[in-house]
Amino acid sequence: MYYLLLDGAQTGPFTLAQLIEMWRARRITPITLYWEEGNADWLPLHNIVPLLEMPERAAAAGSPPTLPKPSTQPASGAGSASSEEILLAEHPTLWHWAGELFWATILTPLVIGIFLFIHVFWARATTRYRVTSLRVSIETGIFTRSSRELRIADIRSITARANMFGIGDIEFSTAAREEAEVAFWGLSHVERVRDLVKQLQNTQS
Repeated sequence: MYYLLLDGAQTGPFTLAQLIEMWRARRITPITLYWEEGNADWLPLHNIVPLLEMPERAAAAGSPPTLPKPSTQPASGAGSASSEEILLAEHPTLWHWAGELFWATILTPLVIGIFLFIHVFWARATTRYRVTSLRVSIETGIFTRSSRELRIADIRSITARANMFGIGDIEFSTAAREEAEVAFWGLSHVERVRDLVKQLQNTQS
């Protein structure tokens, strides 16, 4: 039986067949945290994605064998890219540009309002946040790309701020710098992303 953390609350228990149904309906994602008997802590569902994507008839046949634990050591050398798994990839929400959108709406009758709308939607489309099994990163631009990244193992400080809808900002930094090396602005489900990164830190410590 499985338990889930959904919207900050523990739910369950669920059978594997129920999890598969929720996965197919996209009610749960790879960063949703789960717990089952034998787990020492809550883990992201990306650990059992192969089970969630198996045919329902296989799930009905009984409990599948336990998957081996993922490696807790960062990969190095030529095999690094193949062993790195993308757990989160998304754009910031429009909430980050709420002020600009307000003025764009007010100034719509003028040309400047149209340009503000174009600026906001272009900025959102060209900003990408990513969390992998090894690092967090932000990439901006299309023709000229700029990126900043920080290894999970090097993160020493995580600062998260969210509104009542779970939308907000999260900053990642090392002990060597007071300011954040990588920051996700206008991110949805901030607390889930924070918990995911903390769990990755635990597995790599």
